[in-house]
Amino acid sequence: KNSYIHNFEIIQEHPKNDYSVRISSPKAILDPTNNDIEIIDSTINIIKNNGRELLVESGSSTLNNSNSLIRVFNNVSIILSDTSKYFIKTNSFNWYINTSNINLDSPIYVNFDNTNIISTKGTYNISSSQLKLQNNIFSSSIFNNKGEEQFQIKIISDLAKWENNDNSFHFTSDNKQVETIVYFLGIK
Repeated sequence: KNSYIHNFEIIQEHPKNDYSVRISSPKAILDPTNNDIEIIDSTINIIKNNGRELLVESGSSTLNNSNSLIRVFNNVSIILSDTSKYFIKTNSFNWYINTSNINLDSPIYVNFDNTNIISTKGTYNISSSQLKLQNNIFSSSIFNNKGEEQFQIKIISDLAKWENNDNSFHFTSDNKQVETIVYFLGIK
């Protein structure tokens, strides 16, 4: 028989890593045969020792205790920075909590203020605050000092890497060039 937990919260410290994890939910279901936990409307806070925080919200998640796997699914939203303007939307991801890598295994939509990226999959490394995306279409709008859109940039690449430390993107492709298109607006 399963156990139902209301106002569920679990906190895990990572002594070898530089962060801790807090999972909370209004409802969770514990399977006593394997101690696996199904978490409904989950919120996962990953708090780094340097003060940075990663927030994950989803409709459902499961914690498989036998292999330390958290599977997050059903309308997943990941807020990457101190601002809610930097976020990832996806259907699901897997994270073996004894590692720092979150595997984003379904199509990804990334929003960085006026910049959008659509990718097929990727990884986020919690320790290094690095996001790697595969098969990308990057779109960004550049505005003038009056707030008018001046031009748009579109970049197509095999790999995009975002570094949170300096807020930079790096684009590469394996056997072809990175394709960059600039649309100049308002110029006749």
